[in-house]
Formats: sequence, structure tokens, C-alpha cells
Amino acid sequence: MTTLHIAHLYPTELGINGDVGNVTALAVRARAYGLDIRISDVHRGDAMPSDVDLVHVGSGPTDSLALVLPDIRRHSSELAKLRDAGVPFVAISAGWFALSESVTFVDGITQPGAGVFPCIVRLTESRAVGEVALVTEFGIVTGFENHSSFVLDGGLPRFGKMTHGIGSDASLAQSERWDGVLMGSSIGTNVHGPLLPMNPAIADALIRAAMVRRVPLWEIPVTEQVAILDDFASRSRQAVIDRL
Repeated sequence: MTTLHIAHLYPTELGINGDVGNVTALAVRARAYGLDIRISDVHRGDAMPSDVDLVHVGSGPTDSLALVLPDIRRHSSELAKLRDAGVPFVAISAGWFALSESVTFVDGITQPGAGVFPCIVRLTESRAVGEVALVTEFGIVTGFENHSSFVLDGGLPRFGKMTHGIGSDASLAQSERWDGVLMGSSIGTNVHGPLLPMNPAIADALIRAAMVRRVPLWEIPVTEQVAILDDFASRSRQAVIDRL
């Protein structure tokens, strides 16, 4: 049986806002597709595991971001090799910032990130908090944002156009607001909620991108178990939209 190996970076420091649910969603769906699952938690000071198929980094407060930045820079070369080999990343808020080129904190101090995404991040005094909805290539995406940041996209395609919420640039008019970036099969975004259980099309895209590297003709099978989960997710998205 084929194994999907997920590297879960800094689950202690960057594990709030329900983002660990992303890893759970990936594992549940992959098992439903007949895959074995291996999850390697990578803590500060740990070595990066080998044979990684997918990388997840969740979110956390500013002090946690500052705490992991020196450690994640140790892995810059290995993470870049994974990116260049087509391994998908899903990085949420502080996790996305840690994987970017640099982060400038509110006190004006700039620290380099791991450089996986070519984004530039500036943390701000104002905070964006609330439920969000975006138009994306995966359909309507809903979730929750909780961040204080301004992001330059580094020339990457944007993850989604905000229909409700602040997104990655609060200075824009609502009609121009956007959030997150796409880099091949990888996603950086401020959408929590968590993202993948509520928006399973994204989870499936990540799983498929990971698997076709090993099995080029691999396709996601249709299963009743996943259909039930997708119905719950659809109702959850609609509930958010109805509230906005």
C-alpha cells in the first residue's frame, strides 16, 4: 500500500486556530482513498524527516512566530529542495510568514524566513478577525481569519479574491482585497477554521499533487465515506456564507 508522508512543522508553537485539523483532514481523506499515512511532527531542534510527500505548517501568535524563525531557517535548504521537487506545502498565517522571504515585526526588526515562498511580510498593529469568504480556483472557500499582517505576494498567483473579510492587504477597497498565494501545488493563506475540513477540494488537490509524484497516474477514488464528509463541509461553508 502506498504511503502519504506528511511533515507537520512546529505543531506546538504553530498549532492554534484549529489548524491541526488540516492534518487530521488530510489523514482521514487519504485513508479513505486507500493510502497509508505517516505523520512526522517536526519540533524545534529536530531533523527534517526524509521522503516527505506533503508539508503542513499551522499558525500561532507573534511570539511563537519569532520563536520558530531561527529554527525553520536551519531547514531552508531542505525545504527549498522539497519545493523544487514538487512537494506541496500548505502554510497557514504565521506558518506562511515563516516560510516567506522575510518578516518585519511591529518594532521594525526584520528577520529572514525560510524563503520557500517569495513573499515579504510586515506585521501591523491592527488585527483582522472574523469569518471570511473567498472566490478561488477551488470554488468558494470559507473560514476564519485572525492575523495582523500586510503581505507582498512576490509575483505569485493569489489564492483567492475576498468577498468578505480583510485578507492580505487591508489598505485595499473591499472589491480589490485578496488573500494568500499559490505556488505550483502549494498554498499560503491566512484562512483558518481550519481550512481543509471545511474546504475539502483543497485537501484533495494537495493529496493528489503529493501522490502523483510517486504514482503518476494516481487518481482520487470515489468513496461514500468522503461523500458524507463533503456534504458536512458544504453545509458548513453555506452556514458561514449565510452569516456574512
